[in-house]
Amino acid sequence: MSDETPTPADKKPETTADETSVETAPERSETAAATPEVEVVPAAAEPVPVTDDPAAIATPAAAPPATPPAGAPADDAGHRVVYVEAPTPPRSRGNRVVGTLLALVGAVVYAGLYALVSAVLYAVAGREIFGQEFGAFVSSAAFWVPILVFVLAFVLEVVIVNRGGWAAHVFGSLLLAFVVYFASIGLLLLVGNVFAQSVTFAQIALTPQIIASAVIAREVAVWFGLGIARRGRSVRERNVEARATYDRELAEQRARFTRPAPPADADV
Repeated sequence: MSDETPTPADKKPETTADETSVETAPERSETAAATPEVEVVPAAAEPVPVTDDPAAIATPAAAPPATPPAGAPADDAGHRVVYVEAPTPPRSRGNRVVGTLLALVGAVVYAGLYALVSAVLYAVAGREIFGQEFGAFVSSAAFWVPILVFVLAFVLEVVIVNRGGWAAHVFGSLLLAFVVYFASIGLLLLVGNVFAQSVTFAQIALTPQIIASAVIAREVAVWFGLGIARRGRSVRERNVEARATYDRELAEQRARFTRPAPPADADV
């Protein structure tokens, strides 16, 4: 064994417990010292709630949705509201005005036929046609009352039938003949009683001129009703065409401004 003892220089210095437990606080860097602190001041109307959640503090409160003014169209998920002037619906045309004019023309024809048939009846009976007797008949109520009744009844029939077909006018002509016959008898009885003339229902009802007035009324109403019915059919066809054109234009306009809906399985 060597008798040399180690010198203090050969021994490593031992670290004391006080030296290892000492921690130095890190110094603030110059960059951090140079960065100014930004203080966020919330609005006075909306105070920031005190919370320990950093995410809640960093995220601002959602603003309430703005209420649209009254009367303004609502924005439905970005859809546009387009105001388009729609086509004007067609007006349904009638046949009453033209039918009434034709009825008045028929009344003139009726008056002429009634005068002609009455003259023939006078000639068959051996009476003088161009004399005073036939002239008195033409100027009397027995001649003008059936004409007046025919005008009123025929115009009323045309107004009721309007755009009806010829079958309606044929049926109406039968009613018209009865109206002309019985209404003429009633009015002539009233006129005879007013002027204190002794006339009876049988005397007037069996008069050939009154019977002829009803027959002529029926024939004139049938044939003039044929012309009125033809005009009514053309009016009906024009109404149908106008309505079809309106529906087509309306459908085209809706298709032009209406977007197709997305499919149900489309990704949102």
